[in-house]
Amino acid sequence: MRCPHCGRDTVIFDSDSNTYVCQVCGAVVDERPAYQGTEGFPKNNTTPRNSGALTHRVHDHGVGGTEIAGSFKAHLRRGRSWVRANSEIKVDKRDRKLKKALQWLNEYLKLLDPPTPVRETAALLVREAVKDKNFKENTVRKIIVAAIYLSYKINKQPRSAKVFCSELNIEDGYLWEGIRLIREAVKDVKLTHEHYDPRYYIGFITHRLNAPPVVETLANSIASSAESYGFLSGKNPASLAAASVYLAGIISNNKRNQLEVAETIGLTDVAIRNAYDSILRNLDIDVLL
Repeated sequence: MRCPHCGRDTVIFDSDSNTYVCQVCGAVVDERPAYQGTEGFPKNNTTPRNSGALTHRVHDHGVGGTEIAGSFKAHLRRGRSWVRANSEIKVDKRDRKLKKALQWLNEYLKLLDPPTPVRETAALLVREAVKDKNFKENTVRKIIVAAIYLSYKINKQPRSAKVFCSELNIEDGYLWEGIRLIREAVKDVKLTHEHYDPRYYIGFITHRLNAPPVVETLANSIASSAESYGFLSGKNPASLAAASVYLAGIISNNKRNQLEVAETIGLTDVAIRNAYDSILRNLDIDVLL
């Protein structure tokens, strides 16, 4: 496997993050490698069944059934008789509400397309929050939205609440109400506010800007330098990350205007400008425009 960015055959598999990474430039070549094997599970203690990796996004963890994508009738017209057999798998009464909640969760995940760890953590939160509860549909959807938002934070990929809500076209209060419900239902999850490193935001910003890898590399280097000089203390990590990306774009000749960078993370251009000026002063960087 060759790296598409530097062209070298130095790509390795990182088992900790389940990704293929280039050893030279650090680019993530594939963050969702296909599962190549099979695992056998007993179904109803009589019929053996082959399945892929376990997932929390299905009510039975993927052991007893498989989610069917697309129209049920369209599958039958194409002669896929297995669809009918799969759809008729009985679901316990206690799991019906959970099955529906996870189906709604998967609908939201298709819109956001987050990494697999974020998907699985969100599914776990939803399971804990709606387990043995009799919530109405609107309440369950609030919990689902909040679970995805918190899952990003738990997996060290925090999102701006403003940007997250705009992506799903919901009000801020809708999200905060869901977080309150999860806080009441899930006792063992840490939901306190955390001060994140700006580097946790940089990948998200560069992805939204469709910037080349060199911009992300330089921005991380700038953020690391700021940390080594003790400049991160008491600063807004999101604005520092956005300013680092803006400065990296200037240095690498991939410049984006301040408003464009600010909008990717729900900030104003004034916030970017202030953080940018602070970085230039503290790190003694001269930018010739």
